[in-house]
Amino acid sequence: MAESMPDSRSGDPGSKASKGRRVPAGAPEQSLAKIIIMTGTPGVGKTVLGKLLAKTTGSTFLSLGDLVKMERLHKGFDRQTRSFIIDEPALERKLNGYFTAHQKEGIVFETHFVSPVVHKTRRMVAIVLRLDPIVLARRLRARKWPKAKIWDNVEAEMIDLSLYDSLKLLGKTRVYEIDTTGKRPRELLHETLRMMSRGKGWSLNSSSDWLEKYDPVLLSRRIL
Repeated sequence: MAESMPDSRSGDPGSKASKGRRVPAGAPEQSLAKIIIMTGTPGVGKTVLGKLLAKTTGSTFLSLGDLVKMERLHKGFDRQTRSFIIDEPALERKLNGYFTAHQKEGIVFETHFVSPVVHKTRRMVAIVLRLDPIVLARRLRARKWPKAKIWDNVEAEMIDLSLYDSLKLLGKTRVYEIDTTGKRPRELLHETLRMMSRGKGWSLNSSSDWLEKYDPVLLSRRIL
């Protein structure tokens, strides 16, 4: 479950895209989506970048983890995985109602999974953050996660699970993939805004291929 704070809204100087919403210099108004899904494996940096993006664009920031806990959209806490058991039908209803109610001012929704709770709507895009599996394992280990849970998430990162779900939901033109390895939050913010401004969407040529870099069997032995 991702850690983050409740809704956060503010705007940096820029040209107005709509009432209460601002556009950073260099980003044309028509290129900015109203609903931005900030997704990726736990530990890749979604919360930090999501809040920065929401502040820069004057959008509302919403975290899956906060929403589940605040609205009690779960069936209890799993001590083995150290996470809440999400009530997916309840979350789906609440989330899509929230999107409808807040779409005008813009939303950045931070989540580690997309399917099946997010429904495709107009002016929705997904930003999929990636991270080198070794770095990811190190971060999750620092959170004192169990080895098995660390490996589950590293494995999800290696097989492009978040990317696959996003492409399945929105298609190539509305998905942007960013490798966060070795990059600072502000650098990632500018990269995100540039990609959204260009509006070219996802390309296989720029996709991270961890299976080419690491042997899953050898990597699992290092982690487990």
